[in-house]
Amino acid sequence: MSIEYLLKEYELSYKQLQYYDDRHSNILKYTFTLTSSVATAQFAIFRFFQGATQDLFAFQAILSVIVFVATLLLYLAMLQNRLYFFFMARQLNAIRGYLMITEAGDFHSNQLYTSTDFPVLKPSSVHTFQLLGVALISSLFAGMSAYALNPAFGNEASKLIACIVFMIIAAVEIVGGIIYLSSVGKKSADHVIHGESAKSQ
Repeated sequence: MSIEYLLKEYELSYKQLQYYDDRHSNILKYTFTLTSSVATAQFAIFRFFQGATQDLFAFQAILSVIVFVATLLLYLAMLQNRLYFFFMARQLNAIRGYLMITEAGDFHSNQLYTSTDFPVLKPSSVHTFQLLGVALISSLFAGMSAYALNPAFGNEASKLIACIVFMIIAAVEIVGGIIYLSSVGKKSADHVIHGESAKSQ
């Protein structure tokens, strides 16, 4: 196998890994910018209506639903981005491990990664905590929309319903994300992205 090809593949994979890492951070920043801006807008609407009126709750419900949908889509984008990051990291480790054996047999002090069987979802990873944070924020806005919905129609607000909606949405997003990453992380990149098995190549 051409070493030049592997070195070029390593270089391009490393750039792609950096891209996915930066994209993950950018999605997180966008999520916080969006949610903090909407929270500020909701406070401004509260001041405009000078109290908790039916119209206020209607605006709150609409804004919260919009933000919930937006943050849910951002959460899904972060899950997909984590998967792509994982595939790039695994490719880099495979190339590094191969070169350490074939081209650097006398180099016994390697300090970087060569493992290719690590899980896509690591409990101690910063990415994992960021995914959990976005899922909780998304669920919070779902709960807020549920809280504001009843008063928007002239009924009494229910904190219990809001808490139940928050917990259900949070559980669905977190458990769904874990199942998704855990299941696809065991497959090849071609199988996950293109639906092709290794045997069909």
